[in-house]
Amino acid sequence: MCKSFQPSPTTSQVDLQRARGVIELDIVGGKLDRFYQSGSSKVFLPKTYAKTIEAVLVNTAGGLASGDEFVWRLGAYGTTHLTVSTQTAERVYRSLGQQTAKMRIDMKLTGNASLHWLPQETIFFDGANFLRHLNVEMEGDSSFLASEIMVFGRTAMSETVNHGRVLDHWRISRDGKLIHAEALRLEDQISQKLETMASAAGNICLATTLYIGTDAESKVDAARKFFKKTGEVRSAISAWDGKLVIRTLCEDTARLKKLMAQYIEQCRAIASPRVWGD
Repeated sequence: MCKSFQPSPTTSQVDLQRARGVIELDIVGGKLDRFYQSGSSKVFLPKTYAKTIEAVLVNTAGGLASGDEFVWRLGAYGTTHLTVSTQTAERVYRSLGQQTAKMRIDMKLTGNASLHWLPQETIFFDGANFLRHLNVEMEGDSSFLASEIMVFGRTAMSETVNHGRVLDHWRISRDGKLIHAEALRLEDQISQKLETMASAAGNICLATTLYIGTDAESKVDAARKFFKKTGEVRSAISAWDGKLVIRTLCEDTARLKKLMAQYIEQCRAIASPRVWGD
């Protein structure tokens, strides 16, 4: 008697293996105080001759998919100059079902520490489902620089992000007071929404650069002069209440990344992280 055929379970019927990763890195007075890594998150401290300690974060899973969860905690305390980047571009792939890829980044600065959060670009594929919380607690004399590039589809591969969901929340507090909050939400018909003048004016590369420090407002003229000469990149620059905020749009990832690297070098007066390349 022949056994009846039973189809193999689909991906919606089985529990897929998910990536998990945790990093805890504290630099106190310019010296390593805590170093913890687990799962698919790794951190390297390459030797540099700059005035900053450089940390490179690595996602060994090769990207983010639905249900993955990562938590990164970074601290710069006292007389510390810390630069944190990522080994390569992060990729957020198509989600299976309703599961969300989640990332939480918590940073803390005390004294006159400086922390520069300079990851390489995040690339979103069609159908990506991503949620991120970026939280920063800093003291009045510390300084914080962040530069994030989001890319919706790779133009070289003729990719278009038609569907998906991207939620990105930033919360930054200084001396216990919330001083900066923003949230990005894009979902469904993303490519159409990026076409409008109120969003990205047809560009697929979006960058946000934020600097918080006692000298932030004095940097606005130099920033406007720098971006004024780049006609293929749209920019908007504001400075108030100890903050400098720069928004940039571009059609080409390589061009935008090169431009942001040049500006970061000018702003910091030191070279960009070596993993950024040329």
